Amino acid sequence: MKLLTHGLLYSVAVLCASNLGLQGLGFLYRIGLSHLAGAEGLGVYQLVHSVYAVIHAACLSGLTMACSRLSAELSAAGQGGAVGNLARRAAQVFALLVFGCAAFLFLGHGWISGHILGDARTAAVFPVMLACLALTGVENIVKSLCIGLNHVEWAASAELTEQVVRIVAVLTLLTLYGGQDYGRIALLIFVGMSLSECVSAALLARIYSKQIRIPKQSRQPLPRGFSRTFASIVLPVTGAAVLNSLLGSASSVILPQRLMQAGLTRTQALSELGIISGMAMPLLVLPIALISSVCTVIMPEISRSRARGDQVRIDALTRKAIGLTGLLAIPLTALIVPLAPTLSRLFFGQPLGLTYVALLGVSIVLAYYHMVTSALLGGMGAQWSSVSISVASECVQLVLVWILAAKPELGVQGYILAQILAGLLAVCANFIRLCQLSHVGSSLPRLFAIPLLCGATVFLWVRVFYTFFLGLVGFQWLGVVCTAFSAMLLCLGLLRMLGVRMGDYITLRPVNRMFQWGLY
Repeated sequence: MKLLTHGLLYSVAVLCASNLGLQGLGFLYRIGLSHLAGAEGLGVYQLVHSVYAVIHAACLSGLTMACSRLSAELSAAGQGGAVGNLARRAAQVFALLVFGCAAFLFLGHGWISGHILGDARTAAVFPVMLACLALTGVENIVKSLCIGLNHVEWAASAELTEQVVRIVAVLTLLTLYGGQDYGRIALLIFVGMSLSECVSAALLARIYSKQIRIPKQSRQPLPRGFSRTFASIVLPVTGAAVLNSLLGSASSVILPQRLMQAGLTRTQALSELGIISGMAMPLLVLPIALISSVCTVIMPEISRSRARGDQVRIDALTRKAIGLTGLLAIPLTALIVPLAPTLSRLFFGQPLGLTYVALLGVSIVLAYYHMVTSALLGGMGAQWSSVSISVASECVQLVLVWILAAKPELGVQGYILAQILAGLLAVCANFIRLCQLSHVGSSLPRLFAIPLLCGATVFLWVRVFYTFFLGLVGFQWLGVVCTAFSAMLLCLGLLRMLGVRMGDYITLRPVNRMFQWGLY
């Protein structure tokens, strides 16, 4: 089957390949960081990154969604000549937001580092953080335009280049200038990030100049009412993203303090934060490379269908996005969870308990469903609903972290339980709203039942047969590979017995006058 270079299947395929490459490179990056920075160093970096997450959300979350959605809608409406004006508007708003964040950090850097983060060493990172943010803005605005205009290959090439440069820069800096000063380690990581963003921003600026920039004779004005539409996307998404980042960052910031209430020392508490964010999570989020590709492409595609009034295609895309998320997220997570203690010991030299990893796995599966349902709601124009639900779930999580993480019998598992309960709330609310906006309600039992059955089968298979393969081949790595390969074959066979063929999710063949992936 030949892929159309501007079709949905092509976009998903390119992003999947790119994200798998990024995931592999990122995993190697995390291994290097864990050895050069250590668990406590990763914990200090995570504290600084919590501030970066907030200002990044404030400056870019709403703008990138607006650029992606509106460029897709302008293109579908035959107004592609106005994309240049959209880019100019986004750049102007971004510049204002960056100056506001810079003023806030300049005036409150001592208070933020000393009282909010509880570690004065983090203040030295803030100037480098702002430079990194400015470069990231250039990259993300152009990248979102590329995605909205169905040129994901440009965004993918820039992402891969950036990740390679980041790995080389950060690991080299830590090797040459690291040590036991964890404040310096966080600073060096952000310097390496800034260097990689320089390369990515320069590459995407060139792509914009050569490929996206509209010649003067072809430029079109923005349509009437555009400013109101632009603001209706940017304001709620930005506001919600800032609140979510503040609440999520607050959870990371208060976690060490609450763990100290449970009886840990500060060093132990920071190490626990570093283990979750820098070791356990990178192992368990490997499927995100595939799922994020679907989320990135599905929102502008649904926006195009919505602009044409094609509700049948919106329903088909919604069912396939939910089904594919389940078939990827649940069996793959069920495969990784029982192997995670062994993999963590092999990669990081850090033991992880199975109960601990299993709880994290549940939390991550819920996060995948939250991602895809939020993308679907955004494409349907229900961003107010999506962001309200996200903010409510983050509030619930913060309260639960405060209560549960301080209990000595739970400790860090209380933090994970808080993530699970808040994630479940958000996913349920998103599905209720999706059922109101589309006709997917009757399909949900099957869309959930089959992935759950496959996940349970894969989990039990790995639990039983890893020991068998380890005894058979005698090497842990080879045992892991044999177990994973046999589990994937088992899952594919089970899906076929249940009447599910993965090819149906990517084929262009019409079935009952409806395309399986809506790829028409």
